[in-house]
Amino acid sequence: MMLWCYLMVVFTDPGAVPENWRHAAEEDDMDESNTRTISNDVATDIVNPPLFTSEGQGNASRYCSRCQNGKPPRCHHCSICDRCVLKMDHHCVWVVNCVGARNYKYFLLFLVYTFLETVLDTLVLLPSFITFFRDESRRSSSASDVAILFLAFGMHTSLVASNTTSIEPWFAS
Repeated sequence: MMLWCYLMVVFTDPGAVPENWRHAAEEDDMDESNTRTISNDVATDIVNPPLFTSEGQGNASRYCSRCQNGKPPRCHHCSICDRCVLKMDHHCVWVVNCVGARNYKYFLLFLVYTFLETVLDTLVLLPSFITFFRDESRRSSSASDVAILFLAFGMHTSLVASNTTSIEPWFAS
């Protein structure tokens, strides 16, 4: 089930905004006024796009300058996918896809199944860990083994802190 949910998150479209989408309030206004035509409205919106509004302003129309299209409520533009996504939660690098309206359920199920699998693995391996660390007292570890462990840990900590890899210090000019 975990693998199935992962594949569904990866391959399910998160939800795209239909081309030339308009807010229902805009469509009602166009139906009531006979002085303007749809083609004039589209041309006006391209030349003078509606102002951006915040999420909390209710039914105010929004416009995406990148997609050149209207934006429904709770829709956001993903800079990685370069498109607007309905009910976008986030772009997940682990599934290489946006999490949106159409794949959110699969994403949550994937997280639940992953958590359950991790708990199951921990419970299965727990007796082996207990046995291993109980026998640790019978093994001798020299001071040099402990020193090497701390030096390796310290080196990798400094590499992470300086945002470099273990290869870069050798080839730095």
